[in-house]
Parts: sequence; structure tokens; C-alpha cells
Amino acid sequence: MALPDDVLAAVLRRLPPRGIAASRCVCKEWRSLVDGRRLLRADLLPLSLAGILLNYDSTWFTQFLSRPTAAAAVSCRLDYTVPPPPAYIYVKDHCNGLLLLLREDGSSCPRPITIIIPYLQPWAVGCNENEYLVFDPTRSPNYELFMVPKVPYKLREEEECEECEWPPSTLILPVFSSKTGSWEERAFDREGDAAGTLPAMVGSTPFCDHQCGYWRGALYVCFSDCFVMRYQLESTP
Repeated sequence: MALPDDVLAAVLRRLPPRGIAASRCVCKEWRSLVDGRRLLRADLLPLSLAGILLNYDSTWFTQFLSRPTAAAAVSCRLDYTVPPPPAYIYVKDHCNGLLLLLREDGSSCPRPITIIIPYLQPWAVGCNENEYLVFDPTRSPNYELFMVPKVPYKLREEEECEECEWPPSTLILPVFSSKTGSWEERAFDREGDAAGTLPAMVGSTPFCDHQCGYWRGALYVCFSDCFVMRYQLESTP
């Protein structure tokens, strides 16, 4: 027997935002109820798509594409977040509505939070790093920034790493926390065998290597060598 809409809405309101969002996947009726009663906070989880941010390969340019609308438009001006005059501001990553901006001097700046995050020193074995945001507004207003090494497109001649496994058995990542405002090192132990050795994995295309996803407390990073690494950040029920 189906519950009346008022009763079902009262039950769903007792759930945390994550549970309410999951309940939208049960059936069309539940999704209509959640959206119609606006049970999710619109400022944290908007119910409509305002536009798409598009990056072009080999250029430091981000373009915002949106359909014409009579409603309040979303501005894609990113220069107000950093001191002038930056030559370019590039969207490097995003997570649940928070953008990670890369400015001309190499600093990172999450928008709308205007904390400038300085870059760290490069990795010892020529593995440049990518920056990945982890942000879940249904759990905390704070975010973390993970510096994850990527397989280099080309090794330098002076590097000797014929036996270097990838990924290594233990990977230590620099992590920036907006809660503490500082960097820390966090260790991740590999589960299972390595995907291969570093020299054997060098040579893939240098583009399209920043795909990632944050889901249920884990960060999934897709490398251009056609494999995915999962970083378990917290315990999940």
C-alpha cells in the first residue's frame, strides 16, 4: 500500500541530504515528490543544469556554454577570485559544484572559496602530478585537494626506474585541507598487483588524463593508460 504524499514527504525529510538524493533513484514518483517539495537544499544541490564548462586541449582557456534563458544567468567570470591581473584562469578540476582554478603563476584557487593554494615541489621520478578536489557539501563545508602523480609522457634520460612498479606498493600523497589550511602527507597502500612497470607504461597520449570521480568516500582517477585507481578516503557503510 502506497503512503500518501504528505506522509512520505515527512518521512523523507528525516533523512540526511545524501539519503534524500538516493531516494530520487527509487522511482519516478519519488523523484517527482522530492523535486516538487524541494526536499533537497537548492543552494547545495541544484535541480537544473545551468551550463557546461569546456576546456580545450593544449590551450589555457575555459569556455562556458549555456542555453539562452530569461532567468538569472550564471556568470563564468572567474577573474574576481584572484588578485589582478592574471593572464589566464583555467578550470583544472571540479567536485560537486566547487571549481579548482589554475592561474598564471601556477597557484590553485577553489571557487567560490578564495584561498590561494601554493604548489608543491615536483615528484622525484619525473611523475608530474594532477590536482583533484574532494568536496561533499552534504557532509561538510570543507574540501580537500589531492596531488596525485600521473604516468609521465616521457622519461628523462637520467632517470633510472626500470624496476619501478606502477602504482607503487605505498603511495604517499600531499593533501591540502581547507579545514586546517595546511598540507599533510597521507599514505595509501596498494591492493593487489601493480598494473606494470613505469617504463612500460610511458608513452600514452599526454591529453585527456584528468578524468576522475568522487563517489561514496572514494576518489577514482582514470589514467591515460586505460586503468583506474581508487583511493579509499573514508569508511563507507
